[in-house]
Amino acid sequence: MIVRNEAHIVTEVLDAVAPFIDFWVIVDTGSDDGTQSKIRNHMAHLGVPGEVHDRPWRNFGENRSEALQLAQGHSDYIWVMDADDTVRGRPDFSRLSADVYAMRISDGLLYWRRQLFRDGMPWRYVGVVHEYADCSEPFREERLEGDYFIESRRLGARNNDPKKYERDRDLLLAEVQRDPANERSAFYLAESYFNLGDFVNARIWSERRAAMGGWDEETFYALCQVARSMHRLGEPWPEVLDAYLRAWAFRPTRAEPLHEIAAEYRARGEYQLGYLFARCAAGIPLPADDILFVDASVYQWRALDEQSVCASWIGKHEESFTLCRDLLTRSDVPENDRRRIAANRDHAIPALLETATPYPESLVRRITGHDLQAETSVSLVTGARRSVVEATVDTFLNCCLDVARVGRFVALDTGLPPEDRRALQRRYPFLEFISGPSTEGVAQLQYIQDRLRGRYWLHLGEGWRFFSRAALIGCLQAVLAAEPRVVQVGVNVDDASAPAGAYAAAGTVRSAGDGTRYVLVGAAATGPAMFDVERLSQVLDSGPITAQLDGVSCIHRP
Repeated sequence: MIVRNEAHIVTEVLDAVAPFIDFWVIVDTGSDDGTQSKIRNHMAHLGVPGEVHDRPWRNFGENRSEALQLAQGHSDYIWVMDADDTVRGRPDFSRLSADVYAMRISDGLLYWRRQLFRDGMPWRYVGVVHEYADCSEPFREERLEGDYFIESRRLGARNNDPKKYERDRDLLLAEVQRDPANERSAFYLAESYFNLGDFVNARIWSERRAAMGGWDEETFYALCQVARSMHRLGEPWPEVLDAYLRAWAFRPTRAEPLHEIAAEYRARGEYQLGYLFARCAAGIPLPADDILFVDASVYQWRALDEQSVCASWIGKHEESFTLCRDLLTRSDVPENDRRRIAANRDHAIPALLETATPYPESLVRRITGHDLQAETSVSLVTGARRSVVEATVDTFLNCCLDVARVGRFVALDTGLPPEDRRALQRRYPFLEFISGPSTEGVAQLQYIQDRLRGRYWLHLGEGWRFFSRAALIGCLQAVLAAEPRVVQVGVNVDDASAPAGAYAAAGTVRSAGDGTRYVLVGAAATGPAMFDVERLSQVLDSGPITAQLDGVSCIHRP
């Protein structure tokens, strides 16, 4: 590692690497903030031996090469890090055999960089800035796969320098004047201009780099930057669109250009075109072999997010709802975006309710019910209005894709006029009516439970309407199978009764054997929920007894 004035941050990277290393070598290039003593004292506290070397600053390539040379002879492999990096997850160094390993880096974009070098080989860094590792001998390179990444945080002294990009620009201008054919210098000069907001020169140098050919990934990214520079300069959209499409056509395994086209069409209110390009982008898998500036979030969720928004605007409400629901299951979606996506999901609910409302005549004819020994029963409370009962039953039947697993349907009549009860019996021949307490709560539940024989009991309550199509019975029973202590599984997360942006926090979600997602909670559900009747009568140890599905499937409209 090379450092300069990193006392404010350096202990974090030392803590991150200490569990994996036997020795450390750090070159200080002129710190005056106590970085050297901070390193020595901290590593002594951690019990890892090592050396700090003071050297004058020359450039990134030369100083990093010198650090690599000074680290030779202390271990089998040399791990190069930056002072403001840290490690997320746990890399596995137990089976190393290659001469060099590229490690996964993330700074918002995903890329791979040579970070781990076999000791004893003539490695050096090339370039005054944005340097890269090279070796004068043949070598075997692999990726260090695994559940980890190095987080490049841009918190060091260099990144806190407000003139960083100006200095990079000047260094790289000198390099391209010295060596006009240097593709890497031209590429990063274009990047420096872009980061400075000088989009005129960013476009010029990106076009120049793209015309040089060479490494396909670098050429592709240069073509993307041509389009982005034109976009920021306010060039006519047809010309910007053509530039994005040229970038995508050069490397059609990359989705970023299509995603940016979709985002622009969505911003313009041209939702059919936005949907078309977003759907195309979402269909491209994360390129496993690309290593340069891959925006993994585009492949993981951003393209789907654009698709869901545009789908909503063009009337594809069920698709939009499903996409939003699936996006909310992802742990890599930032919290602000999760809140927005939940609101977008809820925007589709009125249309889904309308779709779920019609009377399912053919399905009703196939349901027999009246199985007094049924393993799975469904109950509801009628209230005084027939229309409320019809809304609950019709939407439930239309949305519960595995309703055939239900053998008995019970309606607790708490005030229906006799003619309405007779009309409902004609409309739903499978529905058994029982009269009981009109007071809501435990008394009603106990009254219904006393008349059931099977193990699983889904109580719909009064005045609920379903809109999300799913194999609901199977999902609820899967949670009960996964959690032997749980006696009740609520249908809605947060026991939600209205479309209010409810979703489960990513770190709280569990998964049942069939993939059903759920959370454990301390309070009993007041909305629709399934009970394990056998467990209701058992004495349970302390701990959660209620779960909730991770999603919202119904709302309360009495």
